[in-house]
Amino acid sequence: MALTVYLDTQDYINIFNEPNGGANRAILERLMQQRDQGKLVIGFSFATIVELITRPNAENRAERVRRGELIKDICGSNAFPYPTDLAKGATFPNAGRWMFPKDSKVISASSFRKEMHAALQAEVANAEGLNRAQRRTLGRKSSMQDLIRRSGSSWGRKRSDYGRIPVSDEIIQSRIIERFMKGQCSDLEFETRLGAWLSDPAEYSKIIYDYADKPNIIEEFFGKPTSQIENAVEKIQGIIAEQKQLNDEILKARKNLRELGLDSRTARNLTKQVELPEADFQSVVKKLEPLFGKGRAGHFVHYIRHAMNTEYRFKRSDVMDLFQICYAYDCDLFRCDKAMGNIFRDFEPFEGKLVSRFRDLPDRVEELS
Repeated sequence: MALTVYLDTQDYINIFNEPNGGANRAILERLMQQRDQGKLVIGFSFATIVELITRPNAENRAERVRRGELIKDICGSNAFPYPTDLAKGATFPNAGRWMFPKDSKVISASSFRKEMHAALQAEVANAEGLNRAQRRTLGRKSSMQDLIRRSGSSWGRKRSDYGRIPVSDEIIQSRIIERFMKGQCSDLEFETRLGAWLSDPAEYSKIIYDYADKPNIIEEFFGKPTSQIENAVEKIQGIIAEQKQLNDEILKARKNLRELGLDSRTARNLTKQVELPEADFQSVVKKLEPLFGKGRAGHFVHYIRHAMNTEYRFKRSDVMDLFQICYAYDCDLFRCDKAMGNIFRDFEPFEGKLVSRFRDLPDRVEELS
């Protein structure tokens, strides 16, 4: 049975930036040979997409578009579900869908047809020179295709016609809305074409530039929770640091009392150290499991325990790493950076799965094959 492998986003970046013949390219070639031999499958996730396919300035557009093609070449249609879909039963390879449940429809042909019909009815209501019978006839659903043909409608030739539906220039140029409304393409073709970006990283990499100006996707969707976690970690560490400082002062006071002639037992009773109450980590698990699935919240608690160490320095990238490492439960081998590898090296569910160096991955595959 093929091993399930997850690559770190930095692996894709290093591979992409390196010329043919480089060290990372050689490692990838070994992995692709192992893949073709049926020893492994490599999956990507929403984090792979949004971290790798960012929107740069215009002159780098073509380069970043190719990043989606790289993911597709390496992973094919093997995607890890969006983390909150794991609790809903979504499983790898999830039909290649990295954002929504595999059976959900981002665009429904029937719903779109109804919206288009309502819009056309409004057009008919405002049209001049039509009598009641003509308006009634043109208002029927059965007349919609004929109306589109006769009116020479150009709907679908502008990005604004698609509303919030993300589309690439290629989709607009194909005039699929126009063809759909004229009955020249099926509902399935229409839905598949407009939803292709959900399972095709190369398609998404085109859309992210051709759609509308957007802020950094990671910051837009994860900026607020990341800041909240950062503030919480800082507060916890601050409280612990204050407690440690207070206990150091108490120990100094105890020493002074003993030097003044007080016996050790009395000095200890008068200078008891402060203990923080044990955090209720079980309640954290109960809150997170409905989001990520039963048995999938332990790594969050493990991280919190680690972050409570006042010497630990929180990084904003930690939050995205925590979402990605949700997939380690389902992997045989999971690539992560050294820092995350150190944090979770003693986390039992991930024992033997974490690989801190990309160059070690092919040999680890051979060991488990």
